Amino acid sequence: MALAVIGVVAVASGAVAVVRAGHRTDVPGQSATPGTAERTTGAAAGRAEGARTVWPEAVASLPKKSADGLGYRPVTALGPTEILLTAGPSFEEPKRFDVYDMKSGRSRTLITLVPGSDGYVQGGVEVGEDYIAWYGRRPQNPQSWADFWVAPRRGGDPIRVGEVTGAPAGIDRFGVSGDHVVWSPESGGVYRMPIGGGKAEKIPGTDGLWLASWPWARNVPAATDIETGLLAANQNVLVDLRTGVRQNIVPPPGATGLRCSREWCVGRQGGGAVAVRVDGSDLRRVPWTMTQPEVHGGRFVEVYQDTTSMIYDLATGKAGGITALSPDGRSGSYGQGASSSPTEVFFWDAKQGDDYDVLNLAAIPERE
Repeated sequence: MALAVIGVVAVASGAVAVVRAGHRTDVPGQSATPGTAERTTGAAAGRAEGARTVWPEAVASLPKKSADGLGYRPVTALGPTEILLTAGPSFEEPKRFDVYDMKSGRSRTLITLVPGSDGYVQGGVEVGEDYIAWYGRRPQNPQSWADFWVAPRRGGDPIRVGEVTGAPAGIDRFGVSGDHVVWSPESGGVYRMPIGGGKAEKIPGTDGLWLASWPWARNVPAATDIETGLLAANQNVLVDLRTGVRQNIVPPPGATGLRCSREWCVGRQGGGAVAVRVDGSDLRRVPWTMTQPEVHGGRFVEVYQDTTSMIYDLATGKAGGITALSPDGRSGSYGQGASSSPTEVFFWDAKQGDDYDVLNLAAIPERE
């Protein structure tokens, strides 16, 4: 498992993506300009304790390999005690989905995947209320192409939903509802394809929108600001694709890069990071330096100080470290789950060389 490394480089989104600190617009150690945010929650100075100390019920040890020797890659939480994993010889060629039980310390096979042809690799994975969904792609094919699969969340045989070609196959973010796979291509709009069979179609009224996490869509893509160059673009729309209800969001004065979940928005302001409720209330500073303006699990953001990355809880002000430091203390590393929408799982090398420590955000109480 390749982990993101911090120290000389700062972590971007994705389990293995990194970006040099000099390319970021925020500066480590700075906070929001005084007076620009109403209040700060949590400790604004010093390094947070480890996540296992802060949230002992939400951290467990996870073996790096399955009993039959396949490498494990965390995807996201299935609930407060279960974590979805891929198991395979490489990240992009998993053989199955396993479930790890944090209480028992045991894993079980959930879905055995259908082998792909040569050059076929797995793209995003997403967990819905009824299905686990994923898509595959062929990077060597000059024509864009992707196919979609689902299996019941409780386990069972994979179902091939269908395939798309051309621009709609350049997937920005992916999800699954009770009866469709849904996705946004890089060019925008939200598409869907019936799980029971049928053609892909663009959902009416989604021009200029991108899927955030089903059922929510926004007016900025999911690709990181480093990748798109949209360093300053603010999200100012949140749409419920089930109901069509559209909520306008007013960014705080001077905020840039604003990204919102159902309840919280985070962005940059005055060289630091800020958070605000979607309705514009409860403006506050985010301590430390925000890694990427994205909200995980509805209320958590990634932050860092020096070589230590942390998860910060917007609701309680608590923060827990998720970093395995190098022996000389000059760099650190961690990984995040491989789900298409913002993952609820983060992991890092445990002191035991054969294990990861894994943080499950779904296991952290909403109020403490």
